[in-house]
Amino acid sequence: MRDDIPEWLGKPPLRGTDEWTAWLEKWRNYARAELRDSAADDPDFDFGLLTTEERWRVILRLEIQRQIAQGMAGDRAPIPSVRRISDLAHAGVIAWLVGHSVKSQIPDEPFRRATEWSDQRMTPRRRKVAHAVRYGFLAGIGGEPAAPGSSQEEYVAAYEAAWETGNALAIENDPRG
Repeated sequence: MRDDIPEWLGKPPLRGTDEWTAWLEKWRNYARAELRDSAADDPDFDFGLLTTEERWRVILRLEIQRQIAQGMAGDRAPIPSVRRISDLAHAGVIAWLVGHSVKSQIPDEPFRRATEWSDQRMTPRRRKVAHAVRYGFLAGIGGEPAAPGSSQEEYVAAYEAAWETGNALAIENDPRG
């Protein structure tokens, strides 16, 4: 949770209580008006109460889930055309590759191009996130709860996002109904 909550607002009360609802409304009004924080209306970002690092992990989760879905749908790979590439864009390409491999296990030209692109831009940090996306998705398809292979927060966020997507696919395609 962010640490710049004004003193006049006080510490947030226990979530789910009437006091929490009233406090949250005051916070959201303040965040919208004074901080101009668009996340104040977004439950994914805990109504603007997340720190910058926590917001990055939410964005990472949403991007991974979106790109896996686009890969499964057969959409184009999200290869950026800019020279400087962000870790988030790289994670999106990896997630697209994971989704695309569900659609077709035979590597086609878009798959080869995206693989080559991502391999050329791999860094140690990106390698960890790529590992988390791949293995999280596989564990999710397996349907078993599994612990991420690393406790690093961005690894856990990427793993959980991919796991949720893989698990939803497994449930959707379960022949037992």
